[in-house]
Amino acid sequence: VSIPSAAMPPPLSCRALLWLALAWAAASPIHAEPAAQAEAVAPASGPPAQPGRRVLLIAYELRNGGISKTTRSFLDAANRLRWKVKVADARSSAAAVKEQLLLQATAPDISGVALIGTDSAPFHLELAMLKQMGKVAVGWHAGSAPGPSPELFANITTDPLSVAKTAVDYAIGSSTGPMGAVIFTDSHFSIAMRKAKAMQDALLRCKRCKVLAVRDVDLSQTEKTIPKLVPELARQYGKAWTHTLGINDLYFDNINFPLHQAGRPDIVNISAGDGSNSALNRIREGISQQKATVAEPCNQQGWQMADELNRGFARQPPSGFVSKPLLVTQEKLAGRGRDGDIEDDAAYRRAYLAIWFPGAR
Repeated sequence: VSIPSAAMPPPLSCRALLWLALAWAAASPIHAEPAAQAEAVAPASGPPAQPGRRVLLIAYELRNGGISKTTRSFLDAANRLRWKVKVADARSSAAAVKEQLLLQATAPDISGVALIGTDSAPFHLELAMLKQMGKVAVGWHAGSAPGPSPELFANITTDPLSVAKTAVDYAIGSSTGPMGAVIFTDSHFSIAMRKAKAMQDALLRCKRCKVLAVRDVDLSQTEKTIPKLVPELARQYGKAWTHTLGINDLYFDNINFPLHQAGRPDIVNISAGDGSNSALNRIREGISQQKATVAEPCNQQGWQMADELNRGFARQPPSGFVSKPLLVTQEKLAGRGRDGDIEDDAAYRRAYLAIWFPGAR
């Protein structure tokens, strides 16, 4: 397994999350009894390792922390499975993703494709062609829901509805009085739109809450867009704006200064997704108006992607396993080192290795 170091920046997110993450499993014939599933960090069983495979990994944007971390975790798992992986960085270009699917994934020696961080639906025809060729495609955040899709053998993500509910529950539970929310989402991603809609619906059920706006803000343009958008929102909604809910931490990387310039240090920001290192640090230190993030267990999900691909190679059905997000606040981060690696990989690694290499010690 190899990846060009120049194309792969240091991981920016999800590094500190697995200690928070438990997982639950959806019903599936290969799973253990429901009582055992509640504490599971991996499926209960599955096919042994299918070594000697060649895989094309297409990352939508390796500068994105979640994509970067999940890619590294997948490469680690693939190395254990003795696969050779070619990594392509699409650099936020749908055309580049399509080119990789047409020109690289169709190569005779490629057995599978890992699509990380981009919706699979726009590439339905390309992925259908690969399926007809006998190739297996899995994704991470490549659809609006976990599990199989028309394009993918399996899509790996937490349940977006669970993520949305966790964020909204925290916003409501940690506030009093009238609450006015602005929601940031990105229409390039169906999972983001689904989360935003779920947050909107949950807020509408709250009698003291109001959804002021749902703004479509491209995640790749947040550094430029957010500083311009904040004063506009402040003028339009005034003191009615009390909370901002975003589908990703990126929206809050550059929001503090414009909020202070607008005289709004009172607004509470909550992310329904990601758990970037920068977000964890600012939440831990209390140096930001972002008070919480709902994080993905990216390391665990990278190994889960490899396991689903292994199941496809073995011509077995997908596992149905879904990892569970948990809320991260300053209280939960207290006592953890700012730059320390606090992610415990041991449990899920042991679980997957036991599936792939039964009887090994």
